[in-house]
Amino acid sequence: MIVIIILTVVFAIMGIVFAFGKGGYLIAGYNTASNEDKAKYDEKRLNRCFSVFCFGVAIVIGITGYIDTEAFAVRVGLPCILILLLLVFVASGTYCRRNKQ
Repeated sequence: MIVIIILTVVFAIMGIVFAFGKGGYLIAGYNTASNEDKAKYDEKRLNRCFSVFCFGVAIVIGITGYIDTEAFAVRVGLPCILILLLLVFVASGTYCRRNKQ
């Protein structure tokens, strides 16, 4: 149970870091991208997307830990996390891109 609490707190803290717009260096790929590639993305929107993702994962892990049954974790928790992951992939490729003018 202590691992669940630690994971929930870690993801909540990461969500707060991204919510304040200070987590660009934590985003894999964006962190190491060239300035030309970074210019293709809106960092504020990227931080917002990853903030929602981290808060969502924290909520799912917290609820799954509270319910504390393996069946609930597999039937509800895992699909929720996979859906959040899919949404952040889609959002980072569409919503977070800058429009060429």
